[in-house]
Amino acid sequence: MSKRVRELFDKVTLAASPEGAIPDNVPLMELAEMVVRGKVKLSAQQQRMLIELLPFIAPKLSAVANVNGQDFASLLDRRLERIAKRGPRLLEDLRFKREPEPFYDQG
Repeated sequence: MSKRVRELFDKVTLAASPEGAIPDNVPLMELAEMVVRGKVKLSAQQQRMLIELLPFIAPKLSAVANVNGQDFASLLDRRLERIAKRGPRLLEDLRFKREPEPFYDQG
């Protein structure tokens, strides 16, 4: 183990004493890793606190935005400009040329 990890381990080991105080300088991610590996035993309240805090300390998901002119808004703007330049298009007559046949037997 590196010297830094050994120091943290000693601090956490002392923190898991009956007093139960965890030192402020122990990062919660390292504390969580030590608990998972069985190096430290926390009280039930401390374990619950650690479980509740982990999503805020180390979120699973992150969002990344790539802004290069190919986002939806700029594509939509370019498309609307192109439609405005071209002018309106006439749609062919979409009405039925004959009566539709019924789905069910009327007899």
